[in-house]
Amino acid sequence: MAAASKTTPNPSSHVHMTKKCPECFTYLPLDSKLCHSCGKAVGPVNRLGLAEKPPNVKGYALAAIAILAFVIFMWWGFFTE
Repeated sequence: MAAASKTTPNPSSHVHMTKKCPECFTYLPLDSKLCHSCGKAVGPVNRLGLAEKPPNVKGYALAAIAILAFVIFMWWGFFTE
């Protein structure tokens, strides 16, 4: 009996020609950084053909500052005399 050859899927078979905006699902060129329909920033394409959402660094920084301000306020309100 001949051994069954195991074939691995070709990684180039999942090559996309366009990507979809994750917000409005408009088709975009692969090199676009901004959606021309909704104006949101888009990242690289994933294996499903959707553009990834870039992280919102300003939002995370603002949330960290708000949490820190709340902790300082609680410390000031309950632990100082």
